[in-house]
Amino acid sequence: MDAPLHPPLRIDALSSKALSSKATQKRLEAFLQDFQDRTTATQGGHTAVTVQVQKLKDALKEEREAVKAASTSS
Repeated sequence: MDAPLHPPLRIDALSSKALSSKATQKRLEAFLQDFQDRTTATQGGHTAVTVQVQKLKDALKEEREAVKAASTSS
């Protein structure tokens, strides 16, 4: 018999704060490094989370570079 499935916890934000894409990228990089260090130490397999955060970080970097290029050419 299969073990019962346990869905992930639902996380609700209590407050929010506007951040620039540069500040967001720096925070994501720090989180990603910390997360990778912890999962490597425990040999956990949360690669899906790591890949999604990496994609988000890359997309924010791309967006910031596009905005910077657009403001330079104007």
